Amino acid sequence: MATAYTLFLFDAAGLKFVLLMTIVLAPATMLYVKARSERGRRIFSATEIVLCAIIVIGAIIGVISLWTGRITL
Repeated sequence: MATAYTLFLFDAAGLKFVLLMTIVLAPATMLYVKARSERGRRIFSATEIVLCAIIVIGAIIGVISLWTGRITL
């Protein structure tokens, strides 16, 4: 149920806001990496690596879209 609801929220928000969200999440990931490495813990599991890659790719697409004017604030 939660997965279906989350997918609905992504669809309801639209691509513009999902890309803007990834622009915020990508730099925040660096704080997560720093905190995990300071505690000597494993930084990412296999699933988290895939999710991080998706977020970073989305952030790159979002920044390029903002720069070229395809999406606006």
